[in-house]
Amino acid sequence: MTRFVVVGAGVFGLSTAYHLLKDGELDVIVLDKSNILPAPDGSSTDINRIVSKSSYGNPFYSNLTHEAISIWRDDFPGLYHESGVLVLGKSGYCKAAQVNDVASGAVVAPLTDMPATSPLTHFREASGYLNKSSGWADAEGGTKALLMKVQALGGKVLGGKTVVSALFDSTTNAVTGVKLQDGEEIPADVVVLATGSWTPSFFSSFLPELGQKLTATGQSVGLIQLSEEEAERYKQSVPVVLNFDNGFYIFPPNRDRLLKFAIHDGGYINLPNDNPSVSTPRTLSSHGQAGLKIPKVMADKLRAGLKEVYPELADRPFVKTRLCWYADTEDADWIIDEHPKHPNLYIATGDSGHAFKFLPVLGRLVVERIRGTLDPSISSMFSLNRSFEPHVDPDRLGRTIEVLREEDLIGPE
Repeated sequence: MTRFVVVGAGVFGLSTAYHLLKDGELDVIVLDKSNILPAPDGSSTDINRIVSKSSYGNPFYSNLTHEAISIWRDDFPGLYHESGVLVLGKSGYCKAAQVNDVASGAVVAPLTDMPATSPLTHFREASGYLNKSSGWADAEGGTKALLMKVQALGGKVLGGKTVVSALFDSTTNAVTGVKLQDGEEIPADVVVLATGSWTPSFFSSFLPELGQKLTATGQSVGLIQLSEEEAERYKQSVPVVLNFDNGFYIFPPNRDRLLKFAIHDGGYINLPNDNPSVSTPRTLSSHGQAGLKIPKVMADKLRAGLKEVYPELADRPFVKTRLCWYADTEDADWIIDEHPKHPNLYIATGDSGHAFKFLPVLGRLVVERIRGTLDPSISSMFSLNRSFEPHVDPDRLGRTIEVLREEDLIGPE
């Protein structure tokens, strides 16, 4: 029997474990450093994520989103909300996204069709369109649901297990297991590293090339609290709003009446004193409540974006802030590949801010790569050794990556 050890209980890790089990594997173990699962500081442990085809000029991602949405609807009841996504932007990328949305079967409408009762009627004359076949998902709920599916299929999901290195055969260099922080060694026939934005800093000592392919960047998020009456107004027929021109996006309120908004930007790197050459996530687990602060300049940009979409809410205090940590590749394509020097060691990461929506299907791609059945063109796109040329995410190109400085950070107002 082949033993698979998956390191990381986030989107890539849980989806990989789920599809391995669905594919007939019987010995699948998921390890995560967090004692609480899903990890409170994981990027997927959040109140919502966009589930939309409208983020892409690449038909591969649009078609994969179409597949994912059908599974969200059928297999994750109550967690996917098809509110629609109002896409704003004047670029050719936005127009290509609309073409791909239509080609993949999405129901698309012009902004002039906005109902008179909508609080977004001021966008009727803007450049963009409404994708009615998309929406948002409860991120933490979806992650919990998939974790339970993994366990129901017989997979083991173990928290409080910090992996510090992989183990290798001295002759073949093939992976033979993993070593934990407490010294325990867990044997494995196949190891999948799915550690997200922690990948560069966790494994820089023995896999330094990962730090050259991936960068952990923090993206700023804010939330405001609505009254019951306001929440009712803003959740009725209100889509997600996604502005390609400035990266700002905002959701309808969730069940707790929280209105969340963020900016998909170049982001911030965190260079700690003990490892100043590699960006390391600054989170709740590493810095307590201070790990939830965001740069003041980004708080100002978030408020400006909020004012553009819902001017009547622009002066509301932020009740929560956080940095959502991406594992960025230069071209925004993921990494799903076997390590070239270490047989049976697979890397599944590089979310680049657009992986969560694929929670139901990402693991299938990883399993196909392990089996050697992944389409060669897709395998090449996700290769660890590909030429990283920016092309997927032009709405972030030209936006500089800044260095996080503690003196510039602020929390809820």
